[in-house]
Amino acid sequence: MKRNFGAMIIAITVLFMACENATAIIADLPPATAMEAPPFVITKPVFEIYGRTNYFNYAGIVFKFLNHSEEHIERITVSFMIFDPITQTSPFITSNKFEISKWDFVFPHENKEIIISLDRYIYIAPTEPYIIDFFYVSEVHYVDGRVWLDKNGKYRVRGIM
Repeated sequence: MKRNFGAMIIAITVLFMACENATAIIADLPPATAMEAPPFVITKPVFEIYGRTNYFNYAGIVFKFLNHSEEHIERITVSFMIFDPITQTSPFITSNKFEISKWDFVFPHENKEIIISLDRYIYIAPTEPYIIDFFYVSEVHYVDGRVWLDKNGKYRVRGIM
């Protein structure tokens, strides 16, 4: 079967020429300005079991947090959901939705490991890590009193289920 590649190239060229703004074609662009981006970078959170000395005995969530701002951070609030890896349902009798604040001093431009204990929320120690989904930083509290908010999870990290 013979194809007319010249006609396809002309059609694509006409499409790009007809568009005044190329962003209408690309669906997933980074924020247009720095004001739209969050003042931090986070890694995908990891669910750990069997404890970390001075942090948790049975279960916790660990992630890296890079403070992009020029201000000192005094508290970070994260929101997330947890699922059982086998049944992909809630491993808890109550809700599997969490919002936990962590008082942790983070310097400007510091990349810090944040550890959140889940010991007070579990009633049985898990034998294998749970799945963390819809994880996001919902609040960043600065020492000067300012607060950055993302209450709807615009900058969320999705888990694999």
